[in-house]
Amino acid sequence: MDDARDDYADANRAMWNATADVHARASLPKLLERVAHPDFSTFDFVEKRVFTRLGLFGKDVAQPSCNNGRELISCKKAGAAHCVGFDVSEGFIAQGQALAQASGVDVTFVRTDVYDIPHDYNAGFDIVYVTIGALGWLRDLPEYMGVVARLLRPGGHLFLYEMHPILDMFDAATGLEVKHSYFRTEPYVEDAAPDYLDTDTVVEGTSYWFHHKMSDIIGGALGAGLELRLFEEFEHDQSEVYAAFEGFEKKPPLSYALLAQKS
Repeated sequence: MDDARDDYADANRAMWNATADVHARASLPKLLERVAHPDFSTFDFVEKRVFTRLGLFGKDVAQPSCNNGRELISCKKAGAAHCVGFDVSEGFIAQGQALAQASGVDVTFVRTDVYDIPHDYNAGFDIVYVTIGALGWLRDLPEYMGVVARLLRPGGHLFLYEMHPILDMFDAATGLEVKHSYFRTEPYVEDAAPDYLDTDTVVEGTSYWFHHKMSDIIGGALGAGLELRLFEEFEHDQSEVYAAFEGFEKKPPLSYALLAQKS
């Protein structure tokens, strides 16, 4: 890892551990109750449709940047086989382990920077599942896509379901007024910001968010040797950060789904 990326990663890791502490108080107790229900699922209509297409039952699934693993637990409850979540935050890995225990399912969680996922996991998965707000924390997208490609077995799929990168042009609080260039290359820097779940709590610490154009995302997957199988844009915001945009008559795309396959 180069020194600059290491510095960004260390700062973001500290911020995510602070965020995990907030979530442990604000949302974890209720989530522990929810995951214990047999029908617990975080999937929306897009994920249900894509996982039906892929045939989730019996598939091995990896989730880089898994946060507390609630989505991976949903995969396991839907019939997936071996499920492994990777995340940089010790705090969220601990929450994932607690949630898996409460849910009664066997899910493995590994604390690691996504660029350093052990090579023991190479070619170990049928699906690499990446979702809400994962890519913006990554400085080097081509290398990340290379990690995704090495995790996949031949014939396996990357399923990416993310916030649309065009949203980086706007501030959720000020609506559709353009604030930033779509072609911005420097990271967004936050020194302290309200937590995205407990908005009354400010998470201290500096963090870095990297904008990636859609061409960077698709090109990164293709450059890693994956073949595009599906790309679709949507007018709903699965992150809830830009939920107000859904009500605008004239709005940008808010989310997208991408499927890419390893040959």
